Amino acid sequence: MAGQASAAKMKVTVALGLSAVMAAGAVGCSQKEEETKGKAEQKATITVSNYDRGNIPAAEGTVEDNRWTKWINEHSPVTPKYVPIARAESVKKLNVLFASGSAPDVVNDYDTGFRNSLYQQKQLMPLDDYLKYAPEYQKLLEKYPQLRKIGTKPDGKLYEIGKINEPHLQSVAFIRMDWLKKLKLEVPKTTDELLVVLKAFVEQDPDGNGKKDTYGTNMSYTSDGMVDSMFGSYGWKISSDDKIIRTWDNTLESLKFKKKLFEEGLIDKDYLADKNGAKAKQDYLNGKIGVFLPPAITNWFENTVTDVQTLRKVVPEAEVAPMAQPKSSMGQFVHHVVNPVQMTTVVNAAAKNPKAAMEYIDFIIKPETSLILKKGMEGEHWKKGADGFPKVIDPAKNAKELDWAADYSMFYSIPENPLLISTTAFDVSVPDQKAGLDMLKKADEFLLNPDAQYPALSHYEHMPTLPSDLVVVNTNVDKEMKDIFAKGIIGGAKYTPEQAVADAKAAWERGGGKQIEEFMNTWYKENKDRAFLGKDILDLVRSQHK
Repeated sequence: MAGQASAAKMKVTVALGLSAVMAAGAVGCSQKEEETKGKAEQKATITVSNYDRGNIPAAEGTVEDNRWTKWINEHSPVTPKYVPIARAESVKKLNVLFASGSAPDVVNDYDTGFRNSLYQQKQLMPLDDYLKYAPEYQKLLEKYPQLRKIGTKPDGKLYEIGKINEPHLQSVAFIRMDWLKKLKLEVPKTTDELLVVLKAFVEQDPDGNGKKDTYGTNMSYTSDGMVDSMFGSYGWKISSDDKIIRTWDNTLESLKFKKKLFEEGLIDKDYLADKNGAKAKQDYLNGKIGVFLPPAITNWFENTVTDVQTLRKVVPEAEVAPMAQPKSSMGQFVHHVVNPVQMTTVVNAAAKNPKAAMEYIDFIIKPETSLILKKGMEGEHWKKGADGFPKVIDPAKNAKELDWAADYSMFYSIPENPLLISTTAFDVSVPDQKAGLDMLKKADEFLLNPDAQYPALSHYEHMPTLPSDLVVVNTNVDKEMKDIFAKGIIGGAKYTPEQAVADAKAAWERGGGKQIEEFMNTWYKENKDRAFLGKDILDLVRSQHK
């Protein structure tokens, strides 16, 4: 009996001991959970707009909740709640949110005019007093004073956060060097020489198939802008007496050149039907275009490696090289460049915690943060190559898990992290990729010609924002002039470029263009010291290359 009682007592004691241990463990777990929860609760919460491009795979989640938002929330000093904004309707959506008083604390949008309108409506918070919470951005402002110059509004206060982009061309012509060699021709240096080369590409059977089925160049979609840039024909320029005037004379010369391309059969006669440039791109990849003018280059690797590999599947001996803008009757110009100083981000004047907003911005622009948001995790999405730069392990995996995440760090300055710049995508141990990198470097050299001017008054993102009434005027008259210019190209001998420009001038004046000219000159007079014009663009990109 006594033994049974003792055994029972032991069981109770052991049971109580186990209960105590389990209880202690539970308390420990509870304490850890509370600590974690406490830390999360201690972090300030802000709202941040983020583009919704509809490109996140369903298995990866949503703009608000996915692997990268989880990573950001875990590592950021603040908790951002993302507000998805459909990219195609971003301004419309954000305007509705501001009107209803529910706009995000941090607003990311590339539209210069929209951000200016928010400033005019006093919807933005000046950031000068909060820069101390963003030391990373303070460093950028010191290194690139252009960021402060452009981000500062007429009241003298800083309102916009921006980034420095890589100093590359926004587009460049690609010429078939194998065709030039076959026809014993040189790379054209002037627009007159270019016409000779393009005519030979059409008439002298450069692909050797015995048919007249090749084009000299292309002009569909926005590629005709490449022709305009040869002549400095981009709407506005500064006159010899320091006023802003229309580029009517430049436009006339550009129009005359385009008409020759059309009438002499050097381009596809149905170019106007190619609304997105897809047919021209296909013609180029099928080996049928001698000088390809891409609408824009968003991925140098694709244009210099992938496209050339695709072309060589059709034409194994194809040899492609970038071509500098030929000198025209209006002077020597460079191609357009990627906006070197791009403003992207503002803080809502109604934000309850601007300190937290700046701490979030500071976290995102840390080099180590953006490396992860741009390249993913080392060992999972990339590994270091022999050159020390990140190389993609599995492109398909990245397409699914990573490539859609760039907007979370849209205000990061890529040149500030050597591991992120475009040239690191090229593996020089692979011949095709080394050739692609050489093409990119060659194109960069075109920017360094000291005699070459920028082809426009400025990059369009740095142009003054028209008031709403003049936006309507400009939209209407611009459409009418485009129709007139198209007729000037395809309208035959009876409708000359000279007549087209005369008619466009009349439409401009009739439609209220003089009001826009007055606005532009008032803006220039008041802002010339802080405006970021074509010369400033070239000075910056050239200094970056040096």
